[in-house]
Amino acid sequence: MSFAEMLEGTRVWATANLPIVVGGGVALVVLTFLAVIAARRRGALDPSKLATANANALTGERALNWAPPEQSYADRRGAVRREGQPVRVLLASNTFRNGAGDGYVVDRSTGGLKLATQSAVPPGTTVQVRAIDAPDTIGFVTVIVRSCRKNTDYYELGCEFEKTPPWNVLLLFG
Repeated sequence: MSFAEMLEGTRVWATANLPIVVGGGVALVVLTFLAVIAARRRGALDPSKLATANANALTGERALNWAPPEQSYADRRGAVRREGQPVRVLLASNTFRNGAGDGYVVDRSTGGLKLATQSAVPPGTTVQVRAIDAPDTIGFVTVIVRSCRKNTDYYELGCEFEKTPPWNVLLLFG
C-alpha cells in the first residue's frame, strides 16, 4: 500500500466519521490549553518571578529577605477560593514590633485571607491588612487571625474578615 493510498483511505475515513474527528480535535486543543495553564501555575510562586512592589521604608528591606510559601491545595473553606500571584501587604497590630509588619497574601477567598509572615500572631488577634500597591484612598481591612502555623521559615496565618470588604478592595489582595 503506497502513501497516497493510505492518505486517501484516511481522508475517506475522516469524512465518514466527522463527529469523531471534530471531537478529537477539540479534546486535543482543550488538553493543550489545560497543560499550558498548569505549567504557568506551577511557576507562579517562584520568588524570582514576583514583581517587585514599591514599598515604604519600614517594610522594604525586610521583605526582600524571605520568599512567599508554596500553596497547599487542602481546602476546608466554604467560601469561593481565588488563587493567584502572592500579593505583598502591610500589617498593623500591637503584636508586631513598632506596630507594623509585612507579609504576603498567598490565598484569598470572600471570607478571608491566608497570609505568610515572618512573625507569629496568636489566634484571636485582630490585624489590619492593606495591600502595598493600594491607592491612598483605600484604608486597612480588619481581619481576625483564626490559625497560625509554623512552616520552615515563615508563619501561615489563616484570617477571617471581620466584615467582608467591597469587591474592589478584595481585588487588591490578588
